[in-house]
Amino acid sequence: MNNKFIPIISVFMTISLIVFVTLQFYWLKNYYVALEQEFSNKVYSALENTSKNIAEIEVEKLFNENYANLRDNVKANKDKPSLTTIQQTQDSGTQKSIVYYRNLTETIKLPISLKGDSLRLTTMYTDDAAYKVKKDTTKREILTSELNQDIRSGDYSLKEFVEVYGNNLPLDKRVDRAVLDSVITKELRMKGISAEFGYGVTDKNNKLTNIVNKVFKEKKDANSYSYPLFTDNKDRTLYTLALVFPKKEYSLAMNNWPMLLGTFLSLLTILGIYIISINYMMRQKKLAEVKTDFINNMSHEFKTPLATISVATDSLANDKIATNPDKVKYYSNLIKQENLRMKKQVENVLNMSKLERNEVELFLKETNVRELIKKTTESFNLIIQQRNGKLTEEFNATHYNFKIDEFHISNMLVNLLDNANKYSPEAPEISIKTKNEGNWYVLEVADKGMGMETHNKTKIFEKFFREETGNIHNVKGQGLGLSYVKKIVELHKGQIIVESQKDLGSKFIIKLPMA
Repeated sequence: MNNKFIPIISVFMTISLIVFVTLQFYWLKNYYVALEQEFSNKVYSALENTSKNIAEIEVEKLFNENYANLRDNVKANKDKPSLTTIQQTQDSGTQKSIVYYRNLTETIKLPISLKGDSLRLTTMYTDDAAYKVKKDTTKREILTSELNQDIRSGDYSLKEFVEVYGNNLPLDKRVDRAVLDSVITKELRMKGISAEFGYGVTDKNNKLTNIVNKVFKEKKDANSYSYPLFTDNKDRTLYTLALVFPKKEYSLAMNNWPMLLGTFLSLLTILGIYIISINYMMRQKKLAEVKTDFINNMSHEFKTPLATISVATDSLANDKIATNPDKVKYYSNLIKQENLRMKKQVENVLNMSKLERNEVELFLKETNVRELIKKTTESFNLIIQQRNGKLTEEFNATHYNFKIDEFHISNMLVNLLDNANKYSPEAPEISIKTKNEGNWYVLEVADKGMGMETHNKTKIFEKFFREETGNIHNVKGQGLGLSYVKKIVELHKGQIIVESQKDLGSKFIIKLPMA
């Protein structure tokens, strides 16, 4: 992918994600509003049923207390119908239908207090029937006893309508707190509402009565649902029943948690994929830039030895030099040296490639690590002396014989020393120290060079990373040395720590297990 398209794609992905998240939150908001509306509808339905049930309980209580024998007295007047309707319909020449309807309606105003409160009872008895009579013009049909009994029996069906006119009745005489609590709970449970609730009854002046529970007292200022509990003879509200739900939001969330959880998980998944994708693209962009830098640096590294080999080859073709054995030997050694230099560069790249693919196998054997370090630093000390520098050694480890891979540990040390030398100014000062910490063999390589920025401490072990990037070659290298060092230390199950300050130098601490 072309690097210039990555920012464009990132912008479009970000815009798409913002739109998607916005729509999801908009949908969640509307879904919550719908849940609240459904909840409100259920509560109001429960309140309506509660009001009806409380009214029925009140009527039943008044009847049982004062007028237990009332219905028997009313039935005594059942033979006095207030209205009789007979309808005849001629169906054909020989048959007609007779439909009759009789009813008895009686209204009684029953006193229930000395202040004028009453119970208005309306009772209606009805009797109806339909007959099909076959018409015979030659003789009259005998009225059978069964038909006569059916017409005259007065088997009325009973309907009662009752209404309490209790404008002056005390509220505690009309409703019991425990009964009210039980009815409300039952109605809410039938509607599928199990949330904690508080209830209270207010009068026509919106003043709270003594019919109230603890929850309502504590949350009376919260949003409430109200419905008329008792009305007067002109259908004006005398008392109002109000409900509050202090944990309504929690209840709605718990009742709909699969939907909400699925929505939030999908949002988190989309956000996670977005973050991973953006991070991956940025890493790919950075890797592409680093690889470009690596190619530029490698080109520069190869350019000098190739030029040197070219000059040496041309010189050997000169007759004057060809006849001079010393000159021939000098240019031959120069070609060999530059060839080995290029070979080393290629081997570094190949070794890192093998390490990345986990194809490197360590050949561990018991080794005198102190002698290995001395041997390695002895040859490297010549390079430092050419720059008028100084390499100091301090061997404090008393246990230094353990299993390592000599080749890779030696290369690791060379990379650390080479890194310290490259990033040091003129006359470098490099020190090597060893010590034992428990079962660890600790090797410290320190310099007084340019150091590094704090944010680069975690990046220096990345492949191809260099403090100088681009086509700047004041510090040579491919950015593979420290990455190789870290891989070798990890393969030996060791640890590597870096301490560095800008312009004050760096220290690399290698801990290798001796067991």
